[in-house]
Amino acid sequence: MGVALRGNLEDFGIADVFQLIGQQRKTGVLEFTGETGHVQLRFDRGTVVSASPVGERAEEVLGEMLARCGLLTREQVDRLIPECEASAQTVPRLAVARGLLGREDLERIEDLLTRETFFEVLRWESGAFDFRAVPVDHSRRIESLLGAEQILMDGLRMIDEWHSFSELVPEGAVFQHSAGFEEYVARMSLGEEQLEAAKRVYQLVDGRISVRRIVDLSLLGTFDAVRLLADLRRAQVVEPVDDEMLERLKARAPSAVVLERGRALGWIAGLLCVGVLAAASFFASRGMPLGGEEPAQPPGTALRLEALESLRAAYAARAVRHAVETHRFAQGKWPERIEELESRGTLAPGSLAETGARPYYYRQREDGVLLLAPER
Repeated sequence: MGVALRGNLEDFGIADVFQLIGQQRKTGVLEFTGETGHVQLRFDRGTVVSASPVGERAEEVLGEMLARCGLLTREQVDRLIPECEASAQTVPRLAVARGLLGREDLERIEDLLTRETFFEVLRWESGAFDFRAVPVDHSRRIESLLGAEQILMDGLRMIDEWHSFSELVPEGAVFQHSAGFEEYVARMSLGEEQLEAAKRVYQLVDGRISVRRIVDLSLLGTFDAVRLLADLRRAQVVEPVDDEMLERLKARAPSAVVLERGRALGWIAGLLCVGVLAAASFFASRGMPLGGEEPAQPPGTALRLEALESLRAAYAARAVRHAVETHRFAQGKWPERIEELESRGTLAPGSLAETGARPYYYRQREDGVLLLAPER
């Protein structure tokens, strides 16, 4: 094998390329251009350092992956981007430096992105590849990396199994519970680690979020998360939400819900707070003190509606976080599912699914709970 190797996947398959790199313990960069885009894999002495789609900025895709998996919020990523461009740092490394993300969490997501990228590439039937033998800079321990041939064998096994269950779990589908998790445990003979992973997936099923979102938040990867969802469906403890129900959920609006008297008072109090924030935003946008006269200003100054929307969204998200904390102090534990907050009256009905937005995402973790605000 020389300095470079180029070709088409129709003539020289992915398996052949990986075997050459692994057997000859090559260091360099392998790029694939295929059916769904452009990806890059980095090797060090025949072991896989990383793999990811190629973005416009360095490690742009990894930053997006951290947000999708709930380890960083999109607001944090957006705030870090200008600083990254000014300092030539990447979003993930800067997040670690700022204490927003642990090094172990970053490596976990890097490994997950590598597995996801390779699993995607293995399903390509056409495309081109280009390997360049160049130095690869990284901070990973060489003994912690998997060999190209080992990753290839695992990937080919996953592809073979994928066809046996993937049709049961369409990526855009939404699932809901049809039975308790204990019924799944009773019907399956699984080890403790497998049951824990299945429980994680089961708890993410809530009748609102898509399969893709469940895969991301589970941190298990597409293959394992979809396989577990298929197992849960076969065991008849989860089932897909029909299209008519999905449309009703999307159309549901908090303003159309009739509130009980006690809940209505809480809702009115919330609106008063939003009103105060709106007034502050209005006066600030016009350069006016709250208790004084309007100073001279240039003509054409307009109220910034996006500031009001931002304040309203922040207030709503804070109300949900406070409701979660209230449940914990009142019940001595975190709510198992966020919908409990509405059923117990801690939150007004409809608060978790604002019109035009995705619902809140909620998941228990060892260090607390993960709560993500809706995204439009």
